[in-house]
Amino acid sequence: MKIGILTYHRAHNYGAMLQAYALRTFLQNQGHIVEFIDYWPDSHKSQYTLIKPIRGKSLYFKILNFVSDSLTLIRRAIRMKKINEFRNVHLGINHLIQYSSNDNIIQEQYDCVIVGSDQIWRTHEYEGKHVGIDPMYFCANIPHSTRCISYAASMGIIALTAKDEELMRTYLQKFSTILVRENSLKQLVENIGYTAQVVLDPTLLLSKQQWNKLIPPQRYHQKKYVLFYELMPSKEALTFAVKKAQTMNCELLIMDSIIHTLPRKNHISYASPIEFMHAIRDAEFIIATSFHGTAFSLIFEKQFITIGLQKNADRVKTLLQQLGILEHYQDIPLELQDINYDKTNTILHSIRQKSQQFLLDSIQ
Repeated sequence: MKIGILTYHRAHNYGAMLQAYALRTFLQNQGHIVEFIDYWPDSHKSQYTLIKPIRGKSLYFKILNFVSDSLTLIRRAIRMKKINEFRNVHLGINHLIQYSSNDNIIQEQYDCVIVGSDQIWRTHEYEGKHVGIDPMYFCANIPHSTRCISYAASMGIIALTAKDEELMRTYLQKFSTILVRENSLKQLVENIGYTAQVVLDPTLLLSKQQWNKLIPPQRYHQKKYVLFYELMPSKEALTFAVKKAQTMNCELLIMDSIIHTLPRKNHISYASPIEFMHAIRDAEFIIATSFHGTAFSLIFEKQFITIGLQKNADRVKTLLQQLGILEHYQDIPLELQDINYDKTNTILHSIRQKSQQFLLDSIQ
């Protein structure tokens, strides 16, 4: 079967790229021909430009932003190069037709199109205006003869206008199966008249052994370390990370989602997706303010805590609740008992099998 995937495969974000890799890899391992539908509109592309337009409402802030962008340019270029290398090597999109507008009709012929994971159903703003939901991620331009399903679709913070909700109700008619990543989106889908099932994020469809094939065997860092993966800024998480490293007599490494104006000691600012996994795999303890920091902590059987996601917490809470370890998400961090991975992996294995089966049944 020839399958097309619509997802955020070009985002400069570890989770976005790794979930795209995981879904394609899982389906290829089942014998399918799988490729990404290379849709990347200007509203997405503008977030990841190396040379940024001058920003700021006043001359002072324009100068401040220009200086900051100039001082981070080389490090941003290094990170962009690493991310592009991963995409080109592991996602196989170099030969594909590119689409930059949701007015484009998809030219390739597919037996099935999967609207992939990540927050592909969230509402958007572009150049300060509310754009709403993107019809392309609802298969609006896919021929009616092609089967359309969603797998682990996500919306992040659910804040739909009445118009967005009505459009979503219309667009979902094209889907033969709706599989989502969190309980809040399942509830929304059901409220507007459809059936949905919660499944695992694609990264959790692959085993630790499968992910390890991408990662060098040597240790990421010679000394023992606690890793703080800071996707969303959190003073509480940073304070806890410093204390945890001291308690465990470990070095503290901080992996940033942003590149600070000046380099900071023990900060990892331009890791590749593989280095991101490598750092998690070899850490003594993980503090994360991200869903995929949580997911890969589970994959590599690490002790961890996820902190401070606030309104973005539902996808983490859904996953941890399924595994019976909901206490490992906290808004105000406290010390926790270690996770018993014999028990947790048994539950995860069962949920993984169900999610895989839901996906395979849906594409048939």
